[in-house]
Amino acid sequence: MLKKFIIVLLVVIGLTAIGSLFAGRFKPHRQVLKSCFADVQGLKRGAEVRIAGVDVGTVRSVRSNPQSKNCPAEIEMKVATAYELRIPRDSLTEIDTAGLLGGSLVTIDATQASELPIENYGYLKSKSANRTLSLDEELTAARFLLELEAAQKSDQKIPDKRMPASAQSSKH
Repeated sequence: MLKKFIIVLLVVIGLTAIGSLFAGRFKPHRQVLKSCFADVQGLKRGAEVRIAGVDVGTVRSVRSNPQSKNCPAEIEMKVATAYELRIPRDSLTEIDTAGLLGGSLVTIDATQASELPIENYGYLKSKSANRTLSLDEELTAARFLLELEAAQKSDQKIPDKRMPASAQSSKH
């Protein structure tokens, strides 16, 4: 009886040792990062997070914080990769659009970064956003330009319609 117990104990200890060796190799790298923005441009929970065009995580939460002048909108991102990912703490975040009709996503730009890796739950600075026009705003601006060109060609009066204020301020 004692021999069986010792054999079972040795097998359990051996399997545990082997399992712990392999478990360390397949452990995914996970990190939670935060960033503040003046305008999150419709970013939603679950949006992609990319570094150099590679999907590395998702947005966990988007929170409005109007009482804070420094952080009116805070996002929390979960970065999870199968390999160790060292994101420099001076990397910059930016809200971008996935293609012409795609949704919003977060990009982390580490191309100019040189500092040590950011710690878990650390804050990355955000780039000031250059607001992109919606498809409707782009079409309105294009329609206005076409009418303007047609009026100039026919030497007519310039149309009284104005471009949307958002289209005027974004294109300067």
